[in-house]
Amino acid sequence: MLDRYRNLACVVMSACVMVLAAGCGGSEKATVAIEYVLNPSVGLPAGMASVAILDAKVNQVTDTKWSEMAANYLQELIQEANHKYGSSLQVADRKHTGSVMKEQDMAAAGMVDSPNPGALVKQLGIQGMIMAEINVKVETHKGKGRTISGLSAAAFGGHGWGGGGGSVDTEEAETVSRNITVQTDFKLVDAANQKNWVTHSPKPYRRSDKTKISPFFGSSKTEASLTPRDEIIGAAVEVGARGFISKIIPCAVRYEVSLKSSGQENCVQGVKFLRGEMYAEALSQFQMALAEDPDDHRAAYAAGVCCEASGDYAQALSFYKRALTAKNKTEYVVAKKRMDENMDRIRTAG
Repeated sequence: MLDRYRNLACVVMSACVMVLAAGCGGSEKATVAIEYVLNPSVGLPAGMASVAILDAKVNQVTDTKWSEMAANYLQELIQEANHKYGSSLQVADRKHTGSVMKEQDMAAAGMVDSPNPGALVKQLGIQGMIMAEINVKVETHKGKGRTISGLSAAAFGGHGWGGGGGSVDTEEAETVSRNITVQTDFKLVDAANQKNWVTHSPKPYRRSDKTKISPFFGSSKTEASLTPRDEIIGAAVEVGARGFISKIIPCAVRYEVSLKSSGQENCVQGVKFLRGEMYAEALSQFQMALAEDPDDHRAAYAAGVCCEASGDYAQALSFYKRALTAKNKTEYVVAKKRMDENMDRIRTAG
């Protein structure tokens, strides 16, 4: 009897070791939030002091609530710019705007198809129209996985694991993988001449999720176990809306950057410091890692993220260039482009 339980314990311990080994490694990960205020890259047309914001168009996959929520968020960003950054752009009353737009049958086509745009402008007292469109695509796939469902005293129970008087029973459970793509588009139309003054169509926002089955007594998972759709759509709308507003008036922009350390101990420690927002300590570790290995692209990239998050933008760009020279990776290209486009527009204190 003692041997039986000893053998069963060894089986379970072996399974635990296999599971833990899958998550082990000599690296650290971090997700860093970067935020700063950008001055407008285009600005407003001369004389434009007020705008109307239309409810966003949405496709059939997108919950209709996002039509109004996106418009509300655009209005909040404009009000934030007025309050914090010295902007003075006014937004027409949304309820009145919606009523007039419905009467003029312009909600779908924009200003160009209005039967009398001059009358509309006079009635609303506006110089511009802000329009948005949100299209969501969801791809869901089901799969299978196995989970330990119990222990059997029968020797070699036919399940592939076990021995010496015991075995592990497993059963099949269902998994779900899902890809969500969100495309947002924004534009500002000059009400005086129906010109598209500013358009903003960022790259599609993509998120992939997959359910995981617990190795012990797991059960089938559904899409409800994944990141909520609204959270993903909201993130896409925020990124797109801030990018658009920052083209016409000052706006705070936010980026979430994920990174992984190299195997160098200094780089590993640096990512730990970075995760705790200890930027000076993190940068020192990354610099030591680069002194040891000048081609450590992960250390160079992490140093760039550290500098961008702490406000040293010129040095951030330098580190991003160094990382890209050592290794052509998509995230390095994106980071360098972000700094190239933003560095001269970032508002500094005072």
